[in-house]
Parts: sequence; structure tokens; C-alpha cells
Amino acid sequence: MFLLAAVLFGFAAASAQQNNEDLKIKPLLGVWQYVEEAAMPDGQTAYIGKQIYKTITSDKKYYVIAGVNVPVKPHESQEAQTSTLTFVTQEGDIVLGSDNSYLEYINNHYLDKNLNNTISQLRYRFNEDNPNVLYLEYNLGGADENWVSEVWLRVMPFGAK
Repeated sequence: MFLLAAVLFGFAAASAQQNNEDLKIKPLLGVWQYVEEAAMPDGQTAYIGKQIYKTITSDKKYYVIAGVNVPVKPHESQEAQTSTLTFVTQEGDIVLGSDNSYLEYINNHYLDKNLNNTISQLRYRFNEDNPNVLYLEYNLGGADENWVSEVWLRVMPFGAK
């Protein structure tokens, strides 16, 4: 009877921990676009989007996708146009920490193979007025002064159609 109670308690504790993890990652889920913040003359903030996206999924996976404009000239008589070529630049797993931090386990970095199988520590916070604006910081290594800041704008929540 004691063994059965211990097993049930273990399952309940594991389920509670999983629910807590799900609640912690939920605000990070979705498709995010890398942006630059710009102050407008009226005091508002504008977000200038770049062709870099990060997708964070409920199974704690992430993907970074970049876009590059390439010239396209189908026929000699036509004017050159551009098309956007998109590709995954890195993919990996996320392990949530405490105090608004997480680790990115870079499983594959397609632009810099030296980053394969490395770990990046990230700190994050959301804009106080807009939870769809995410501020990320990561350390390039070494002293505490080597933190790099990025701003991301959620362009699609998780599960959107």
C-alpha cells in the first residue's frame, strides 16, 4: 500500500512540475520577429521588422529563420524584381530557468558550425505595456559586460491559424 501511495505521489508531483513548466513557457510561445525600436516624434515607439524570425513551440523547441532578398529577372525584357529566400539558421531545445531566464541548446547552427552543440544562456522580460514585445539578452562569454540585447515582436501566437 505504501509503495502504491509513493508511486501515485511521484506521478502527481511530476504532473504538477510539468504543469508549472507549461505555464512558464506559455508566454514565450509563438512566432517572433527580430525588430529595432525607434522613437517617433509623438513619443510612441515604432518597431522596424527585420527578416529574422524565432519560433518557440510548446515542446520547448526553437527555430531561427532568416530571409534574404535575392534579385529575380525571369526574362530579358522584364525589369528585375526581388524574391525573399528563407531558411533555418539554427534549431535547438529550450530549458527554462528561474528569474526569467532560459538556456538554448543549439543542436544545429547552419551558418556557424562552431556553435553546434553549444548552450546559450538568455535572460528575458516582456514590455510592461505590451506582452507581445520581448526583450532578450544573451552573454557572448567572459565578463558580465558582454551581454547583447535584442528586441522581438510576436507576430503570431502559438496555435494561431
